[in-house]
Amino acid sequence: MKEYFVGIFENDEQSPLSYLDDERKAIDVLLLEHKEIFTKEIIPNEGIQGFVSKLQLLTNDMTIFHFSGHHNDVTKAIKLNDEIFNNKGLINILNNAPKLKMVFINGCSTQQIIDALDNVPIVIGTTTPVYDYSAQVLSQQFYQLLLNNKENLTSSSKIEDIFNQAKGFLQGYHKTPDDNQRGAMALDDIDKKVNNYQIKINLEAKDFEQRVTYNADPDNFPLKKHFKATLDEIAKEENLTEKIYKYYPYFLCIHLEILSDFNDINNSIYQELSEERYWVIRSMFKEFLNFLKFSAYSIIWSIAKNNDDFKGQLSEKLKETLRDNLEIGWESNVQYKISEDLAFMYSNIPDKYLAHHPLWLELKNCVMKNHTLFTEVSNFFSNYIENNNGKHDFIKAELYLKMFLKNLKFLRSLGIESIYDVFYNQFRYDNQRSYIINRSYYPVNKRPTALDDKKSEIFEVQDGGSSIDIDIHSVYICSTENTNGTPTRALNLSPFYLDVNSASVAKDKIKLYYLDRYSEATDKLIYREVINAKEDKNSTTKRRKFAEEIEVPLDDDMILALYKDGKNDIIEIEEKKKIRDHFGYIKELISNA
Repeated sequence: MKEYFVGIFENDEQSPLSYLDDERKAIDVLLLEHKEIFTKEIIPNEGIQGFVSKLQLLTNDMTIFHFSGHHNDVTKAIKLNDEIFNNKGLINILNNAPKLKMVFINGCSTQQIIDALDNVPIVIGTTTPVYDYSAQVLSQQFYQLLLNNKENLTSSSKIEDIFNQAKGFLQGYHKTPDDNQRGAMALDDIDKKVNNYQIKINLEAKDFEQRVTYNADPDNFPLKKHFKATLDEIAKEENLTEKIYKYYPYFLCIHLEILSDFNDINNSIYQELSEERYWVIRSMFKEFLNFLKFSAYSIIWSIAKNNDDFKGQLSEKLKETLRDNLEIGWESNVQYKISEDLAFMYSNIPDKYLAHHPLWLELKNCVMKNHTLFTEVSNFFSNYIENNNGKHDFIKAELYLKMFLKNLKFLRSLGIESIYDVFYNQFRYDNQRSYIINRSYYPVNKRPTALDDKKSEIFEVQDGGSSIDIDIHSVYICSTENTNGTPTRALNLSPFYLDVNSASVAKDKIKLYYLDRYSEATDKLIYREVINAKEDKNSTTKRRKFAEEIEVPLDDDMILALYKDGKNDIIEIEEKKKIRDHFGYIKELISNA
């Protein structure tokens, strides 16, 4: 991608700048000499209409913005040839230009603009009024030095060095047309004309590294180095002894394993800026948003089971949102509405019910704190389908992945537990029944979030007591975030996740499916696999296999009809997981009756 230079050169007939046109022509010639690097738009004296209409077209593409002309520190505006344009508007435009790497405001006393442009990586401006001729010479000298080597354009430190070099040339020898004296005696006068320029590097500007360095040449992005550095930094900070993907629950772990398995030669396509790697990252974010969505349902369900008054607090709007999101499959083409619905769901869970549930509170805080980021990520992945920018978007996905790993530390203390068998114990004492419960979990034993070596436990229930079905036939999220590191059940994720291996010979190896949608028309739950993203994009057969769905009917007659279709596995899953019991409770809770 070429650099996109937008230069505004505006003079004022009432107070003309004698050397402004010389500056414009010199920069125009320089850019023409480097047209293999630059796309340029030079806008001379087009007034307010030209300024506004051109910026409307160019704001989202420009990488360098240059303004030369009058600036009034009292009125806080730049002066066009027929009107003024307030600093506040200009600052908002430039701070939100997505590809902008550098701004040069070459006018008098632009300190306010410099200070306010905190989301532009590199800003050059002035602290006091400047001399017309000096402004022209410094600007021309800066761009001349900058374009001597195109590599200078991809390093903020080099740009800063070159800016200081440009000032140095003027400080060493600067002769204006009206000068009548040179040498040491003129030093103070030179300093007045040069030292009022300053450069600011905003390292905290959004996507700093990508905008400054890799937008122009994405092939130079050191993917492995960056990703490994992130993983190593996290491992060191948190004293992790295993590979980082092993600290995540199943639905995130399988993606991170692919992304970080650097030594597998068969996995090489996922270790470079490729569409395959992009889709793994995208899929991981989708699974994460699914998890947040289903956790909201489970928290609301869990609170309602233990607090009758809470049911009456569920507004019709909340129930409608919950119903809608049961029927809409988010799939991989994430929708703009996702983050809005997530925030609305969690904002309707009062903190008083979360006080004794650290993970629940963490999930709510995660959604509310990152609402804007989730919106941005969802929009980014949604827009990619129609408006993709190839490797530039692949790099942006990497930056989102880094934010995910760095900012959502609590996910590294979570694991999945699945109940795959519940046996009634034939021995009974008085009114007490006991059950033997067999379970599997992920990550597996000897990983940091492993439960223990014990695969079975005894669960005892009093006759006449509460049913154990919903509480036991389930998939749980477990947390190790406690003083002794022992995992505890934190959230019941049924019926939103199914462990299909609980009905197979691989009972102790979790294989999750998530609830994609509920079809009210057919009264069925449709599940999709939390897939290992290593699928063959070029194979229709393999894609179809990965896209296969499991349908669990909620009607008794339809369940029995599965025998005729040879789908005994679904019947066994339903018997073991009590899917209809779980879903029936949710459906009743959010019904509009």
